[in-house]
Amino acid sequence: MQVILEDDASLFVEKSKSSKIVQNISFSDSISAPIEKGSVIGEATYSIDNKVLKKVNIVASETIKKINLVNMTTSLYKDWFNLLR
Repeated sequence: MQVILEDDASLFVEKSKSSKIVQNISFSDSISAPIEKGSVIGEATYSIDNKVLKKVNIVASETIKKINLVNMTTSLYKDWFNLLR
């Protein structure tokens, strides 16, 4: 699954402090399908010297369906077809 940031993560800081920015990414403890596009699945936190500057939600960039026999079989056929091309 691909994820994206919900908002822009840009920050304005002094040039001398830009190398001190720490990015911490955390995801929810339990992520399971189905997942709707845009669902919050984590958070990115930007800080300097343990002072939080910005928090941005991490969201799913696509809908993920719960796998079942039909989905799995279709996926396998597509993968095999792509290998044979």
